[in-house]
Amino acid sequence: MSELEQSGNLETKLDAAAGTSTAPFAEFERRVAGAIIDIAAIFFLTIWLRSLGQSFGLQTGTTGSTFLVLALLYFAASWASPLQATPVQWLLRIRVVDRSGERLQALRAAARSVLFVSGMIGVWTIRKVPESPWFLLVVAPSLGIFCSALFTANRQGLHDFVAQSVVVMARTIRSPNDRRALREQIAHSADLPWAMKRPSFSRAIFPLVLIFVLVFGVYNMTLVQYEMGLRGRIGYAYQQTVGLRAALETSYRTSGTWGASEEELGVPTRVDFPDGGYYLLEDDAVIGIRFTVIPKLKRISLLVSPRWEGEVLFWECSVEGEISGGTLPAHCRN
Repeated sequence: MSELEQSGNLETKLDAAAGTSTAPFAEFERRVAGAIIDIAAIFFLTIWLRSLGQSFGLQTGTTGSTFLVLALLYFAASWASPLQATPVQWLLRIRVVDRSGERLQALRAAARSVLFVSGMIGVWTIRKVPESPWFLLVVAPSLGIFCSALFTANRQGLHDFVAQSVVVMARTIRSPNDRRALREQIAHSADLPWAMKRPSFSRAIFPLVLIFVLVFGVYNMTLVQYEMGLRGRIGYAYQQTVGLRAALETSYRTSGTWGASEEELGVPTRVDFPDGGYYLLEDDAVIGIRFTVIPKLKRISLLVSPRWEGEVLFWECSVEGEISGGTLPAHCRN
């Protein structure tokens, strides 16, 4: 009997031992759903703990640092516990075990937690991509940590390889016979990885589409928030020039001139914004606004110029540099 035929017979026996016609490993979609719910639960727990601490007057770290510590402890403790899963995974009938089907040792659970949380944070940096596309160099390999589970014989992501763990359905490790069958299948895949069943393209396409939709959805939400933030920042900067504009109008109505300098107008020479940037008076009563922190705004300048229509003075806002029109407030669009 050839090795390939032996492989087929072994897989049949393993399926029969597990009492199911499917592989013992948890579906990728189920794992993704569990991870999303777990992360959401940790986030809300972080907010609750920070609010509770502040109500008692306790000094707490930043939301990010609190979330990071909670996430690392939550996953490591859950995977090393008798549950062999987080509470969410347990409800979804998922178990995280070693290659013998037994509970993960504490150090392996901690290593898996570190890499898992690092990957999730790396994926979440997609929120930084609208500001700096270089963050794609973090997002892509972070996605690879998890998506590798789609194409490996034992459905292991990179964090599973490091921790020597597998993610299985609870029903497949209920008895010693079940765990023995799992050990045989894992050992066989190590010996004959080319003979093991991998998901077909049609089986892998749905999880890949799911990942794409989630990532694309987060990116688009972030892009909208980012552009709204830029618009608000520009609107704030324009509003800060109201005092200088009023002084210029007063000077022109009383003396017929705009005033040669800020000193003559009785206003500061240059006004700096708390979060980066400034405005100052340029030639011919033009007010120049510059930004010094946000990369996309550092490439532009706003010019606020007076325009008379009869006895009414209007202030026109124009832009020097490249920026999308939707990012600008209505009164600053050319």
